[in-house]
Amino acid sequence: MIWIILIFVNGTVLLLFNQTLVGSVYSLPLPSPPLSAPVVLNNGTPVPAVLNGSVLEVPVLGRAVVTVKYVPRVATVGGTLSFNVSDGLYLIWAQGGVVLLPTVKILNYTRSGDAVLMVAEGPGAIAYAVQGTRTTAQTLGQPTKQAVNQTATQTTATPQMTQTASNVSAVQTTAHAATQTATTAASITQQATPYTTYASSTSTAVAGHASSSSSAATGQTSVAGGRAHPDVALALLFAAAAVVAIIAVLALRGRARSDLNDTDRMVLSYLRRVGGAYESEVARALGIPRTTVFKSVRRLERAGLVAVEKRDGRNFVAPK
Repeated sequence: MIWIILIFVNGTVLLLFNQTLVGSVYSLPLPSPPLSAPVVLNNGTPVPAVLNGSVLEVPVLGRAVVTVKYVPRVATVGGTLSFNVSDGLYLIWAQGGVVLLPTVKILNYTRSGDAVLMVAEGPGAIAYAVQGTRTTAQTLGQPTKQAVNQTATQTTATPQMTQTASNVSAVQTTAHAATQTATTAASITQQATPYTTYASSTSTAVAGHASSSSSAATGQTSVAGGRAHPDVALALLFAAAAVVAIIAVLALRGRARSDLNDTDRMVLSYLRRVGGAYESEVARALGIPRTTVFKSVRRLERAGLVAVEKRDGRNFVAPK
């Protein structure tokens, strides 16, 4: 599954998930801790969901297009804003004026006008800075403590936002732009070629990616409609093209993985978690016979998911 990360020039971050799921209740791992309760839509209708640690229990009730959107917790590290993401693929869109400093694995990137579009693979941290903040402080001279706190509060969009009318207006403007941006993304990506994924141990068709948005203020998430900047819509067109490319790659992997059984997936998951191991270590760690591990590794190797090499006369298996 793919999450979309939108980073706006005012420092606001939004995580979006939009896929077709099948089952009664789906356990969706969140890639980053949420600032407040995520907004969950089932076929466009808001539904309650239970946040159990880092897993969101989403009611599907059959087959439905599930949309999840939330603002992650953002911390200040070394003068930059940063948040961590877990394993998975991410489509990152950064508005002009945002300087990205990610530690995740970059698979592809492009530039559209003054915005940057990037395909990355976690885990890792996504750090960024907003241009112009320090220049303003230096130009205006030594700011008061209250002014510095107000600037940092507006940039990170945390629940500690001040209650002045100007700040509330800024939050509402961000929510308006984010909602139109996500809606445009949904209308574009839902027409893209579907790819195969697993939901509740059932192979399902997954629709395109993310719609709508959310902004956090006083510990709650609020969503409002509005018009997005034309550059945002243009950037999302390129985002849709990148999603189609990812879908093609995942479709090829999906054909290979369709021949894998539960043991193969368990072995592959262990190898990816530890970064590689000898076949004997895999058998000992998972508690399964070595012959079973040997056959499973050969199937994974034929599927192009692992690489096997000889080390001191033993088979060392590394995930690709």
